[in-house]
Amino acid sequence: MRFRVRADRRGRVTALHAMGALDYASSPMLKKEADAALGAMDHPRLVIDLSEVTFCDSTGYGVLMYALTRVRRLAGSLVLVGTSAVMRNRLNRLGVAELFETRRTVEEAMETFPEAT
Repeated sequence: MRFRVRADRRGRVTALHAMGALDYASSPMLKKEADAALGAMDHPRLVIDLSEVTFCDSTGYGVLMYALTRVRRLAGSLVLVGTSAVMRNRLNRLGVAELFETRRTVEEAMETFPEAT
């Protein structure tokens, strides 16, 4: 499956739905979409849906950290959705799991921003 990212804007929240393998070749695509979403908002509210990500290597985790850093610099919020057990384990081993807010579904993540929708 070829990697894809679909952006879904709901009010003042942008959800990025990633699909496929998030690796060295595809990570720039997610970074570009995150930059576009963050550049379009003051105090950004970003949801990254990883429920259809089949694989994630170190560059993929690097892009997630990049997005978190950019969001925080802009006084915004980032929520990860659909992190697999493997991804949660890797984030724990990297020592960054506690930095990310996570939810099981996009709908749950959207509810964390009630004033934004």
